[in-house]
Amino acid sequence: MERVDTQRLMLLLMETPGIGPRALGAVLRRNAVARRTPEEFLALPAEVLRVEYGIRRDSAELLRRSRERLLMEAEASARWLARAGVQLVAEMDAAYPDRLRRRMDNPPPVLFAYGSHRVLERPLLAVACSNGAPEEALAAADRAVAAALERGWSVVTGHNRLGYQRPALACKRLGAPVLYVLDRGIAEGFGNDLTRELFPAARIWGPAYDVQVDLTLTPFGLRCHGTHANNQRRDSLVFALADAVLAGHVRPGGKMEAACLAVLASGRPVWTAGPWADGLWEHGAAPLGTSDPWASPPRPERWAAGV
Repeated sequence: MERVDTQRLMLLLMETPGIGPRALGAVLRRNAVARRTPEEFLALPAEVLRVEYGIRRDSAELLRRSRERLLMEAEASARWLARAGVQLVAEMDAAYPDRLRRRMDNPPPVLFAYGSHRVLERPLLAVACSNGAPEEALAAADRAVAAALERGWSVVTGHNRLGYQRPALACKRLGAPVLYVLDRGIAEGFGNDLTRELFPAARIWGPAYDVQVDLTLTPFGLRCHGTHANNQRRDSLVFALADAVLAGHVRPGGKMEAACLAVLASGRPVWTAGPWADGLWEHGAAPLGTSDPWASPPRPERWAAGV
């Protein structure tokens, strides 16, 4: 067997049917504790993979039966990542965003990262807007985001919902960095062209994705498609990364309201941009205008030196 590094093992496991995030994380942790190399792991009998690592029987058999094919595919993916400048970061790495470790019960074991990590050194604001938000609510959120950006905040957001695109466009207008979180693989999200902006409206301000300014993260395999479950996972990462949330239009009983309530329960602030989220006030959210929320941002984290 040719030498297999941890990156190629992660790519191989992410593309193996039946091995999800929990199983992937268990493999990486167990290998670290046992000081087992990727080659030693791949040489284990299927029964050991099942008993010691908790891998499903059919997936363990597939790893044994199709190991060479899976290795070839992982090698091709690793070469694609290297050409594109995309990093693969494991939860155990110093470069992994500490916000996710601290705020999530089950943070993704692996993230694809593309762009400048410096945005993680800033305080991060997420905007919560339910689908179908009126233009008045979106415009009020835009104004609040612009005020935050002028105070040194950045936005963490998605790329394929209007409620997520509007904060990103505010960043583009003011030349501020954006932290995107995808609900699909990085190749799928960029349409296999990592030189272009993620969505058409952003290309008005410049057609090229700026790797020196913005950062895109995703826990999903390279060419994984967006699904309803992935949307929910994306949202959980956006709000875990946020140091504060701005609630624009939040529908009572909806997913955005639940996300805001979880942020409040964690001790982080939620501000409302108008009466479209007034149901959150009784839970501790504060309307903008009662104070200057952007004046004293929380202390941001840093990625490892040299990353």
